[in-house]
Amino acid sequence: MPRVATVLLALVASLPALGGERLAADALAPGPAFDSGQGVPDPATFFLTDHPIPAYRNVEETFPTRRVATVSRPSPLGTGAARFPLKYTAGSQTYGFADFVERDAASAIVILKHGKLVYEGYFHGADPQDLFISFSSGKSIVSTLVGLAVSEGAIGSVDDPVIRYLPEVRGSAYEHASIRNVLEMSSGTSYDEEYDSPTSDIATFATIVAQSQGGLYDFARSFKPVRPPGQQFYYASTDTEILGEVVRRTTHHSLADYMAERLWKPLGAEAPARWTLDAPGSHGREVAAGTLLMRARDYARFGALFAAGGRWNGRQIVPKAWVDVATRPQDPQVDFGKVAPGIGYGYQWWCLPGSAHRYAAEGIHGQFVLIDEPSGVVAVVLSAWPTAWEETKEHEVYDFFDAVVRRLRRP
Repeated sequence: MPRVATVLLALVASLPALGGERLAADALAPGPAFDSGQGVPDPATFFLTDHPIPAYRNVEETFPTRRVATVSRPSPLGTGAARFPLKYTAGSQTYGFADFVERDAASAIVILKHGKLVYEGYFHGADPQDLFISFSSGKSIVSTLVGLAVSEGAIGSVDDPVIRYLPEVRGSAYEHASIRNVLEMSSGTSYDEEYDSPTSDIATFATIVAQSQGGLYDFARSFKPVRPPGQQFYYASTDTEILGEVVRRTTHHSLADYMAERLWKPLGAEAPARWTLDAPGSHGREVAAGTLLMRARDYARFGALFAAGGRWNGRQIVPKAWVDVATRPQDPQVDFGKVAPGIGYGYQWWCLPGSAHRYAAEGIHGQFVLIDEPSGVVAVVLSAWPTAWEETKEHEVYDFFDAVVRRLRRP
């Protein structure tokens, strides 16, 4: 040790201990609890919050997240109209645009046609800079990352067995499942996604996220099969967790970094997205099943990318072949009418009925990216339903979108 350092250490050791004299804890008068007044919950109550509207656009205040970087200059969308006069019919009643905002508890609505902004509106205290949680609408982005990994050869084929890339799934429902089975929510897992039951596996899933101590992937791969893969559709968020791990393992990147380089930067997203983690720090895994945080206009860019066959600003970002396959049912168990009345399922996309090629990314509590490919119309609806899923509200969103498409098809 240099002589100067030795002298300094000796001098410090000879000084009296520093630090103020403190009051005893029981002598302190109680201070008022901090309350932002926004109703943002803590992690333990996030999935049970009585304040979903502020909670779903302030998730980065609740959970640890990882940044999804973007470019310095966003891709242009143009300027939308301040109003969007519209009438739509739900059931036997006719409603207007303002009715839909209130009935759907919508925080943001963005409408594009052929990649250009037609309308943009924010409600219930939201604004264009907010990052809205995707819930399960983010599953369609995870599917897209799988497609990109296939296109660059990191994943050989969607027909490859999961165990080829994740050998530790041996003994679980995923041991004999292919990546295609998992993309189609047909893994055969015994996992239970019943939102109305406090003892279901999805409740445990939410608890693991809220505890922020990791282990979500291990939870996902722990389930035994209840049937052979590829036989029956059953919506399981654990399937998407497995897909997320396949992307991580094969690309050697975190989901956030891979999304940034292969999707977010090429798309020209206007703001960095955030991806909620199951634990803080570098060892936390992104919650693949649905906790992306993005601006409403960036949800719309993603939808417009698919509406244009994977091409954006003169660049083919996602292979058109993947867009065509991922957004249509590919096997009997996910055909129209097999997963829900009139509804089919692609590769983590919901396929909507009708003669047009229409499909959607959907998330609980009312998150939608709706695409009518022939017309190039995309509508983003980001809401805060008080319960996880309401079929009546779901069908009203479809009715609203149908009216939007009809109006924008006019000359």
